[in-house]
Amino acid sequence: MNVAVVGAGIVGSSVAYRLSEGWAEVILIDGAEPGSGTTSTSFAWVNANNKLPRDYFELNVAGMSEHERLYEEIGGDWLHSTGNLILTTDEEQAHLEKRVERLHVWSYAAEMLPASTVNEKLEPEAVFPAPETRVAHFPEESWVDAPALTRTLVEAASRNGARALIGNAVQGIEVAGEGVKLELENGDTIHADAVVNATGAKAAVVAEMVGRKLPLDVFRGLLVRVAVPGEPLRHLMHTPNINVRPDDPGYLLLHHDSVDAELTDDFAGTEDPLCEELLERARSLLPALEGAEIVEARFGMRPVPADGHSCVGALSAIPGYYEAVTHSGVTLGPLIGRMLAREILTDEVDPLIAPFRPDRFPATQT
Repeated sequence: MNVAVVGAGIVGSSVAYRLSEGWAEVILIDGAEPGSGTTSTSFAWVNANNKLPRDYFELNVAGMSEHERLYEEIGGDWLHSTGNLILTTDEEQAHLEKRVERLHVWSYAAEMLPASTVNEKLEPEAVFPAPETRVAHFPEESWVDAPALTRTLVEAASRNGARALIGNAVQGIEVAGEGVKLELENGDTIHADAVVNATGAKAAVVAEMVGRKLPLDVFRGLLVRVAVPGEPLRHLMHTPNINVRPDDPGYLLLHHDSVDAELTDDFAGTEDPLCEELLERARSLLPALEGAEIVEARFGMRPVPADGHSCVGALSAIPGYYEAVTHSGVTLGPLIGRMLAREILTDEVDPLIAPFRPDRFPATQT
């Protein structure tokens, strides 16, 4: 079986890797370098922390476990099991504590700690409103170097015989009874038995090539990478004003949804005032960042299917066409890769993904 996987982000590379382990002949196609698109602009927080309803929560828990499984399988330096801390406002504190209670009932590691304990045992540099401030701790959550994992998956798939056509975007797709024909940017034609749409923020555009109307919301996103002295932070941290996590040694990554909401297409890179705003917010949490320096700004588009949940599997109205489109792509990418490869090769649908099939959306344009 020949399968063309369009999109070499973490989701597409995971699908290609798992297909390459089976008996499929795999072609992975992307106009840009692996992991350089949506994947590179993800905060890459691996979690099921506030994922609802219950079946979506369980899908994300399985996604967390899949990272551990994949790490044991392929190795590398991409998975960082640091744990996560969440600080919220007084107005939202009761909601956070109820979430922790719910997660505990659902057998998910979660606890509330006083800030004094967090300073003493977990994050000595962090500044909290008061020693008695209650902070949520999620010890089994982690972060991933998503571009590094993506490259590792592409290399592993290539060793298994997959072909990677990088720097040559798909311009058109024709799905017919005899299979799939893909037209590439350079004029080449690829023939396959099936095609996987794993193109992240561009997924709706690729879906249109086969006559599919994929309801997808796309949002601007910004990550700012800063060089820092010492090791001012060990965990992921989410607060009302700033989200921060470690990156490579000597670096932190900064993000916040409220800053994303201010982004425009005129974003000016590291000189944009929004980058400095994120750094100032981070300094209020971690005064040790006074000497930090902005070294990189990653601006990109983030996809979210219209109902907020994953869209994975075959579309019954268009035989040979599969979708692998999701929010939380870093958490779910490796799991989606394994489940979708199994479906393509055996027609078996994993029960975990059954509620999140493409057929829940109208198939074609009207």
